[in-house]
Amino acid sequence: MRNMDIATLRSLQAVAEYGAVTRAAEALNMTQSALSMQMKRLEEVFGRPMLQKAGRGVVLTDFAQDLLGESRKMVALNDAILSRFTGARPKARLRVGLTSDWLFTKVAQTVRAFRADYPQVELNIEGARSKDLRAQMRRGEHDIILTTEFDAPPGAHHLAKVDLAWFGAAGGQAWRERPLPLSNSPHCAYHPVALDALERAGIEWQQVVADGGSETWLVLAAADLGLTILPRGLHQPGLEPVEHGGALPPLPPTWLNVYVADGPARDVATDFAGYLRRVVCEVAAAA
Repeated sequence: MRNMDIATLRSLQAVAEYGAVTRAAEALNMTQSALSMQMKRLEEVFGRPMLQKAGRGVVLTDFAQDLLGESRKMVALNDAILSRFTGARPKARLRVGLTSDWLFTKVAQTVRAFRADYPQVELNIEGARSKDLRAQMRRGEHDIILTTEFDAPPGAHHLAKVDLAWFGAAGGQAWRERPLPLSNSPHCAYHPVALDALERAGIEWQQVVADGGSETWLVLAAADLGLTILPRGLHQPGLEPVEHGGALPPLPPTWLNVYVADGPARDVATDFAGYLRRVVCEVAAAA
């Protein structure tokens, strides 16, 4: 064999990214048996195993990892040639994870703008808490994630810093109550920060909801049954930042970070990060 098959190398990248032959095959719109045959073909060409079991999935062998590094160059060059001389972009699938604060508020305009420029890229979007998104990315479940954190850890691309604020019902009075009713999940990253601020200020508080999705907390806050915490600039129907005149303690800023996974979708994920940066900067400017 004197010529490498680009499709086979693309399959190798997909297996490395998804950690399972079945999921990689689905992403490439091919059958599992067809992808397995491509891995077998690579093993026959190089006389070395490509995959080894790891838990419920598979990982690349050391040899396949070395091959992967070189194959990415060839696949990228192939795609660049096609894009330059035909104007067509290869079909791709981008798996996006967004922190729940941003899932419904700003993602729509980002997705709409991105799809207009990248019509052949299939977007798969999921929302979760930031700590869950990071864990999911480590398991290979996302190509790009947007998180809210209180620092910019190694590997994160810092987009902006936005102040957190107490949010309550428009014209509401819940912020005056003592104990202060909190409509924020104990699992939210903002929750312990808010409790620390309240305790340092000597303000008693009580939890009005133990669990539930972000919609539950927002509905209770919009009904003036409690306060929630959101990045300033993320406006939600029925909610507004509480103008408390110093009656409530200040909250620290939150960092908006993006993480991009190393894999076949890295280039398009990096492009998508640019669209996220623009909308995040709009929110930061409004805040």
